[in-house]
Amino acid sequence: MENYREERRKKENKKLTGIMKKNLYLVFFVILVLCGILIGRLVYLNNVNGDRYAKAVLSQQSYSTKTVASERGRILDRNGIILARSEKVYNVVIDPKVIMSQDYYLKPTLDGIETVFSYDRKEIEKLITDNKDSSYIVYEKDIDYALVSAFNKYKNSHKFVVGVWFEEQFERVYPYGDLASHVIGFVNDGSGNYGLEQYYNDTLTGVDGLSYGYYDSELNMRKVEKPPKAGSTIVSTIDFNIQTVIQEKSLKFQQETGCNNIGVIVMDPNSGEIYGMTSNREYNLNEPRALEGIYTEEELLAMNDTERLNAMYRMWRNFCISDTYEPGSTFKTITVAAALEEDKVYSGSDFECLGFKEVGGWTIGCNAKSGHGHINLAESLMKSCNCALMEIAEKLGPDGFYLYQKRFGFGQKTGIDLTGETAGIIIDRKNLNVTELATCSFGTTFNVSMIQMASAYSSIINGGTYYKPHVVKEVKTDGRTELKEGTTFAESDTVSKKTSDFIRNALYMTVESGTASPAKVSGYLVGGKTGTAQKRPREEKKYVVSFCGFAPVDDPKVLIYVVIDEVHDEKLVGSSSPATRLSSSILKEVMPYLGLYPEGDIEYSVDYSLIGDVDTDDGLFTDELNSDVLPEGIDGH
Repeated sequence: MENYREERRKKENKKLTGIMKKNLYLVFFVILVLCGILIGRLVYLNNVNGDRYAKAVLSQQSYSTKTVASERGRILDRNGIILARSEKVYNVVIDPKVIMSQDYYLKPTLDGIETVFSYDRKEIEKLITDNKDSSYIVYEKDIDYALVSAFNKYKNSHKFVVGVWFEEQFERVYPYGDLASHVIGFVNDGSGNYGLEQYYNDTLTGVDGLSYGYYDSELNMRKVEKPPKAGSTIVSTIDFNIQTVIQEKSLKFQQETGCNNIGVIVMDPNSGEIYGMTSNREYNLNEPRALEGIYTEEELLAMNDTERLNAMYRMWRNFCISDTYEPGSTFKTITVAAALEEDKVYSGSDFECLGFKEVGGWTIGCNAKSGHGHINLAESLMKSCNCALMEIAEKLGPDGFYLYQKRFGFGQKTGIDLTGETAGIIIDRKNLNVTELATCSFGTTFNVSMIQMASAYSSIINGGTYYKPHVVKEVKTDGRTELKEGTTFAESDTVSKKTSDFIRNALYMTVESGTASPAKVSGYLVGGKTGTAQKRPREEKKYVVSFCGFAPVDDPKVLIYVVIDEVHDEKLVGSSSPATRLSSSILKEVMPYLGLYPEGDIEYSVDYSLIGDVDTDDGLFTDELNSDVLPEGIDGH
């Protein structure tokens, strides 16, 4: 019985195994058939629709997010003339990953690149094949839009040209080259350097946008952008025409007479607005590193890299705000104004000049070695008498003198909206002994900047209000004005109207019949004061000459300050006439432009009740010269 059951079980197992094998073969056969069908289908799809599916896959691939450059704000002159702007330029971008995605993309794309751009075909092909996994290679920057347009036109008429597109950037352009270069400054790597470009860099710089996207089914780049925000527009106080005049006149002086350095400031004394400012030779803002035209070819060849870099720094430096010098006799106006305010002198004060004065054990001479004799307060300015000024400073005292130096802004920055301003150097009150006080009274043994002197003079002649000097009048953002025209920059009162009236009358007589007579302009009432300061070391007999003037005397609308460092013409060394004559030639053109027209031979009714009777004999007045008034060692501290 057991044997029967065992045999039966074996027969059933054998039968089951046979059925399973048949089923397994059937399943295997079905799988083979299905695989064959699938492979056939894939081969069919690849041959028939492969390109379409490849494009569909690429269309889902995002390219890396990129920054969209914002446009830097423009800089305008006070009348809307564009002094600095940003122009759109284009970079050629190559996408090897797309170009290499199909074998038949490379040749037509290379054909298009070679045809339109005339690039080296082998070089481009190697770049693409060596970087086949890259999606972003900037091949050339700053190409002309005409090439962009030509390539897009070629691409639209030729199939399979892919993987080349154009990235927009901005390039800073200065339409007038070297106009007001020391005021404007320039842009390097997207950031401002010097001048307004640096001081207002954050204001001028916009907010970059973002660009991201994909390739569509035709492998065209589809972009999605967060648009950039342009920078604000700066409306400067600079007047294009006035700036042009002072640059042309200064350049002509350098070419005909020559000097180590020259600075000219023209400003509105009633607001602190700078109409024009030029410093030495202006440089081309579109090529700020080009030294050609500043130095000769021989000088450039002799320079090493360090010397060239230092030459650039000197070229970019704004003499009007960054350099200091002894002001000389132009400072006498400050001393007299301070003494008047403190009631230490009055219009009827008189002085006796013997040609020298003993102070603190030193014999300090006057510019008139034989002496001016008996003079009054107004004549102390007209004749630029050192002896009178030393006596006035003595009456004012060291405390009063130091107080007014600070009140007029000396020894501290004015706060002008330009980079690189210096504070100057004045003698600290504790060191202001009788000798130092005497020499300081006529503008020696301390240093000032041009912008300090121009601002101080403005406050004296405008009735006594000190305005912070500035070169920007408006900032416009999205059509809105952030800094409104007429915003007050008045900071303090310096002198009374009575003192201001006296100074204006006295300085008119200084031009009309005194040391500044070459500054006259026919048909206009001009006032001003000259300065001649001997540089250190004194024994080298080198001078800084200057003139600070204004017009019209009865209602000043414009102030001009000219400083000339080391005139090259030996016949003019130590003479202030180069500064006065240059001022006169500038005012002659600037005044009519400002709507102030000459009236022929005019007479100004001097208020002699203010200044007293003055000697108007022209023969008595010559260029003052402070070169011989300081004994050796007098300026040692």
